[in-house]
Amino acid sequence: MKKTALFISLLFVVSFLQAQPLKLAHIFSDHMVLQQQTEAPVWGWGAPGKTVTVEGSWGASVRAKVADDGSWRVALPTVAAGAPFTLTVSCGREKLTVSDVALGEVWVCSGQSNMEMPMRGFGFQQIDGFRDNLLEAAEYADRIRVLNVKSDTTHFVQQDIDFTWTLSDPAVCAETSAVAYLFAKRLTRNLGVPVGIIVNAWGGSRIEPWMTMEAVEKAGVSPAELAEIKALHETAGLYPNGVATCWNGRMAPLAGYAAKGFLWYQGCSNIGQACYDKLQCAMVKLWRDAWGVGEEMPFIFALLAPYDHSKAEGRWRPDFVRTQMNAAAITPNSYAVSLETLGEEFTIHPPHKQEVADMMALRALASAYGLQVGMPIDYPEPRSIEYLEDGRVKILFTNVWSNLQSISARKIVGFELAGEDRAFHLADAEVDWDGQTVYVKCEAVPHPVAVRYSFRNWMGANLQTSYGIPVPPFRTDDWPL
Repeated sequence: MKKTALFISLLFVVSFLQAQPLKLAHIFSDHMVLQQQTEAPVWGWGAPGKTVTVEGSWGASVRAKVADDGSWRVALPTVAAGAPFTLTVSCGREKLTVSDVALGEVWVCSGQSNMEMPMRGFGFQQIDGFRDNLLEAAEYADRIRVLNVKSDTTHFVQQDIDFTWTLSDPAVCAETSAVAYLFAKRLTRNLGVPVGIIVNAWGGSRIEPWMTMEAVEKAGVSPAELAEIKALHETAGLYPNGVATCWNGRMAPLAGYAAKGFLWYQGCSNIGQACYDKLQCAMVKLWRDAWGVGEEMPFIFALLAPYDHSKAEGRWRPDFVRTQMNAAAITPNSYAVSLETLGEEFTIHPPHKQEVADMMALRALASAYGLQVGMPIDYPEPRSIEYLEDGRVKILFTNVWSNLQSISARKIVGFELAGEDRAFHLADAEVDWDGQTVYVKCEAVPHPVAVRYSFRNWMGANLQTSYGIPVPPFRTDDWPL
């Protein structure tokens, strides 16, 4: 009896699969952007054993046989950027057509609320220049195309979710990530091609939801750190801290869609986590493996901007930024952009999204596209530090190439000195004539042994290059914070 029931069940499954209509994954919709000049994966479902033909009106055609589980997948060659094209998928008498396809550049933009923050802002928290961008949106509607991922988190890997590409008219622009949209705007103006942005951000999310548990376990964290992550996962549920919940419901269904690179703006929810650098490195590997590109796709991310975090004098924000900087150091083809002069003391969502997008775009143009951007873009760091007999501290910076300056071009804010008593005091600083050296002095610390810069949650630090690249936090001591 049991064997008969099993046979009937298998027969039902086979019959169901054989009757399954031809389908495309939702990500392949009208107005989509396919990455130009590559082998773009296209996938969907159909009746097992049948042959599916995928054709692009730019002159590409490939075939694949539907697998036993009803899935099919092809690699469709794409040519140089252009629009509009048509994508046609056929199987026997069945035929699907995707219209107004553009070939161009695609970027996956993810993170938490500062990446999610739309052009219209959050309530009383606005975006600088949002009206200008809304008024100009119609001009870019066909050149910037948006896929906003709005699906829920889940404990189960999803094969497909319901979303569609849209042209970025003013209404779409208002609801799209400001950082992602402004990044795309810079790219399309510089490259002269359509740009597609896949916005996949979840406010308040930690990094672990964007990873599988296997990736977390392979990240190289300590047993105690792993136990803490698993304990958090057990009590967190789906939102916002459960491991793999964003991966399952929001990233896995689009993994493999041909793209040029990743943008990442996240970290507030992980502040204080010493192993974050290892987790981010493991997450990047997971994503690149899922896309099948190895280290080819650049990963560009934002360092956390200053914010008081309920205690401006606290040190946990800059300490975490240093951990983020190490993530860039240990992850190939990964680049951090410093936001140290772009924070706001009393809002965790600063309005300066144009500057964030600009620095990400400069990095993408230089490192992903090999273009000359006309300015140095690496953030400065101390090359050497010398304690002089007169009580001053001499700091020589790398990656300056022009001149260091404060935003006001007058008073430099953000330096502290400490003596043997380990008590830090605010210090005065000035840039030397060479533009690369800063002298720091504090009357309360006649014999300094340690120097810190911007090493508080918020202190209005303002040192940057004359090209507007902020100096990130640093310290010379290893004393407990």
